[in-house]
Order: sequence, then C-alpha cells, then structure tokens
Amino acid sequence: MDVKNNLHNNKSNPRKLNLLYLGLLLFVTLLTTLYLASSKAIFAFSDWTFHAARVEEIYLNLKSGSFFTFIAARTFHNTGAASFLFYPYIFFYPWAFLRFILSPVNAFYAGYALVTFATATISYFSMKAYSKKSLASFIFSLVYTFAPYRLYLGGAVFGEYLAVTFLPLLFLGIYEVLWGDKKKWYLLAISGALVAYAHILSVFLSLEFAVILFIIKLITSRGISKDRIKSLLLSAGVCVFLVLPVIVPFFTDFIGQGLSSAKPSISYTMGPRYLLLNSFSAQKGWKLSFMLMLTILTAWAFIKSRRNWIIYGLGLFACFLTTRYFPWKLTAGTPFEMVQLTARYLSYASLFLTILFALGSSSVLEEHVTGRKNLALSCSLAVFMALFSLSSLSVYRDTLKNVQDMPKTSANSTQPAPFKRLRDYNYYNQFNYKILFGAFDYMPKSSLTSVQKQNSLLMHQAYLNGKTLTLSPLIKANQISYQVKSEKAADVDLPVIAYKHTTVSVNGQKHAFRRGNRGTVVVSLKRGQNTVTVGYKASPVFYLSIVISILSWLALLIYLVKFKAKYAQ
Repeated sequence: MDVKNNLHNNKSNPRKLNLLYLGLLLFVTLLTTLYLASSKAIFAFSDWTFHAARVEEIYLNLKSGSFFTFIAARTFHNTGAASFLFYPYIFFYPWAFLRFILSPVNAFYAGYALVTFATATISYFSMKAYSKKSLASFIFSLVYTFAPYRLYLGGAVFGEYLAVTFLPLLFLGIYEVLWGDKKKWYLLAISGALVAYAHILSVFLSLEFAVILFIIKLITSRGISKDRIKSLLLSAGVCVFLVLPVIVPFFTDFIGQGLSSAKPSISYTMGPRYLLLNSFSAQKGWKLSFMLMLTILTAWAFIKSRRNWIIYGLGLFACFLTTRYFPWKLTAGTPFEMVQLTARYLSYASLFLTILFALGSSSVLEEHVTGRKNLALSCSLAVFMALFSLSSLSVYRDTLKNVQDMPKTSANSTQPAPFKRLRDYNYYNQFNYKILFGAFDYMPKSSLTSVQKQNSLLMHQAYLNGKTLTLSPLIKANQISYQVKSEKAADVDLPVIAYKHTTVSVNGQKHAFRRGNRGTVVVSLKRGQNTVTVGYKASPVFYLSIVISILSWLALLIYLVKFKAKYAQ
C-alpha cells in the first residue's frame, strides 16, 4: 500500500502517519528554537528574573546534593523567601538538570525546545482523540503551539507558559466527562494535576471555563446523568491526591500566617481595536494570530453543529474577557481579581478558535487535495508555520541585537533588574539585582509596610543593640548562616524571613526565635561571637503528601494499563 497515496486515511498506517506529523512538528520546533539560540543571548524582561532565580536555586541545591528546595537561600538576595513552597516548580527541574551539561543560555533554549515539542505532541494527540482527524490534529498542533501569545509567554512568563502545554488535554478531559466517553475520566484528573504543577492561577482560569461548559451541558442536555457526575467527582478527587504536595504547604504554612501573595488586581485590559489590529502584525505578543482573527470573522458562515457553535462562543467570550468592555470593575474585592492581566485569556481564545480553524481548514484541504499531493501539503503547512513563527520571533531577535548587556551591580543592590541582554559571561549579573516582579511574594505582610523594610532585607541589614549591621551570609541548601558578635546579651533581628516551619540554631544548638516587625527571625544571643543558622524543615505532612501523590500516580498508571488492555478487547 502506498503511504503517500493514503496519507490521510486514518485506518491505513496510523502509526506512520503520526510519526510523519510528529517529525514535522519536531522540525518546526528545532528550527524556531535554533533561530533563537543562534543569538547566544536572552532578553531578560517581564518575569524572567523571578523564574531564572528559582531555577538557579534548584540547580545549585541539586549541585550540593539537595533535591528539595523550600526557601531562597542563594537567590532572592538571600532573604529566605519561600516562593518554592507556594509556587510549583517541578517542571523547572529539566531546565535545572540541563545546566549540568550546557551553558546557562543553551540550557534555557534546550528546555524551551523540550516544552515546545511537548506542547506540540500533547496538542496533536488531544485533537486526534477529539476529532479523529489526523490533518486537523496536525494543523491544530501547529497553530496552537506557535501562537503569538504562547511565543510571548515562552520568553519569560514561564508558569503560564508551562500550563498552556496541558490545556488541550485538560479540555479534552472535560469534553470526555461531560459529552464523550465518561470512562476516560482519568484524562481530566491527569491534565488538571499537570496544570496545577505548572501554574496555580491557570487552574482557576480553567475552572471558569469548566463551570461554563458544565452549565452548557445542563442546558443543552436538560440535565446530566449520575454516571457523568460520578466520573466528574472521581476525576476531581483523584486530581487532589495527585497534587497533594502543591496543596499541603498552603494549609501548613500559608493560611493564618499573615503572608502576602501576588497582588490581586486587574492592572491591564485591551481594547477590541487593539486586539484586532495587533493580530495582523508579525511579531509575537498579546494578540491572536491573523488565522484566528479570520476564524472569528468567518467561522459563523460554515459552522453547522451545535458542538462547534459552543466552541465558537467560548472563543469569542475568551476574547471578550481580554477587553475593557467586560465589566472588570465589578470584580473588585472578589477572587476574579487574581487574574491581574486579562491577556491571560488569550490562551483560551487560541485553544477554542484553533479547534475551529483546524476543523474548517482541514475539511477544505482534504476535499481538494488528494493522492501524492497530501505529503507535499503537510510539509508545506509545516514550512509555512515555521516561517510564520520565525517572522514573529524576528522582533525578539532584533531586540537582542540592539539592547545592552546587563551590567554588574553590587551583591546587595536595591536596583530593580533592568530589561537587558544576558549572555553566558554576564548571566550571573541578574541575581544581584532586585527581582522586578515577585521579589516579595509570599513574605509576611509586615515586611512590606515600607520601602525601608524591604530594602533592609535586600541589603542584608540586621539590627543589634540599636545598631544596624550589614552582614555577609554563609549559604547552604535551604540554610542561611550569619556570624554575629555582641558585646552583651541582646536580641538580633536577622534579614531572613520567618515562616511557620523555620528552624534556628545558635552555635550548632537548636534555639527559639520570634518574628520581628519585618517578619524576620529575631533571636536572643549571649555575649560574644555567635553563629546563627536559619533553615527550613518541612512538615511531616508534606513528606506524607509526596508519598501519597507518588502512590496515586502509580495506582493510576496501573489502572490505565489494565483499562487499555480491557478497552482493546
């Protein structure tokens, strides 16, 4: 049988067809990544310094033999900030491991390629399970993976960027539970867990659309069966067990501890005109691609099924949420303010609209292109998307050529990290600057009441006997030590944040402490030279949650193996 002549016949050589499409997706991934990596530089903008510091902490802890990271002892100006406790970081381990074999810049781009290809692969097979059409799945994967907004996220906004990888699988899971094969409830459990391990806020955003779909199900089907309710509850329950290590720290260390989090507010919305016109420009950014904008304008003409009308409505609603015409002021004081940037809804608009674009365009192409031309068509689509993505990324490359290298600064600088260029030789300069966004996330609210308090932490200032001391920390994994000499017995207020499970030792002996007015560790010292060590010891409940989570993943894997064998029969 000629594979070329039967390229889009899903029943003939489906594995070869999948391999062909995955190969083309890999080609676009490598081409776009190499285009960026050939610059041998990174533009440190937006959330870059926040996440780069987290990866650096993980890498250095791994290097010293510690797998877990709880507090920022080596980065974040050695403040002991616990962003690792409350902001998932498991998907940063590949990037950190790549640091052992590659230079800092190359390690980032290698990780970028891994995430991009993972997104393309998950998108392809998710759409394949939904549509049962290979060409539509290939087009969906291309357009979704290399969407301008996702390319923008890949430059610095890494939590959201990672979450976008799993959104197609998540909404496939929602579809299966509500409309499709309810026995595939595990897709929702797994994808929900993966999104939670990437970006907590994306869980909240996804829940908004899940609730909308649930309401639509109730209306269009005039209710929902008990079996589907059971599948929904089962997927939610299993998901909770899978993500226990993410949930537990909030109960053990955050609730009731007077800690801050990312500031809830709607700080930016777009106008429809901006969204429309910007989507026809070449560069990546807060926009849809021109293909999806054309889908908005024309899809109503060829949509025939109720299911596609629902998808179209969700895509339009997601676009509406990005604009100032949605009454965001009414959300003041509600959990919806956690969104912060309404552009986040572009990921969901891209997801829904790309489904329609892929279904519509593949139907037209399959009708007019047959036989040997199918292979040429698939390759042409891959080349087109590669060129489209390179065009989008060219502005980023131009920025790298024109922006200045990030200069050196003092180790305890209070200057915010500038949007500058990083190369291998100046990569470490960024860690001496104050992190631009997120430097004080998850710190006690009392430490944020004045700029003076914040700066005192960044400058390693301690207070002893009414005097201000600038101390030099001695660092180990999850541990910060200071040498403090006192002429008499006194309290010392160290520039390290105190959490519920913070530990303190003085001269090697466990020692009591209290939280000062900066939210920092205050210790009573005896006269003379003292070595004060501040660390963090996770609750036994946290380690128990890891065990339960691992067992849950293993149990789910065993279930899937048995389910697949039974399903095949």
